[in-house]
Amino acid sequence: MSYSKVLLGLILSFVTGVGCQLLHIPVPSPPVLTGAFLVFMMSVGYWLVDRFFASRAAASKPYCGGHAIEKERK
Repeated sequence: MSYSKVLLGLILSFVTGVGCQLLHIPVPSPPVLTGAFLVFMMSVGYWLVDRFFASRAAASKPYCGGHAIEKERK
């Protein structure tokens, strides 16, 4: 995962929060700090696991049947 995607996600969430405040609509997130921290930590965990598995070679790739589109191209 690239850092540009992470930065874009943070900017988008900030703009969503600002828009909700300006339009006086409820924010689509937990209203307390602990809930917001929980969402943040879940996102960080997802990101770290994605980075870990993306850096490892796919050990089960030979056993994968592949995608139907790839079979048509051959």
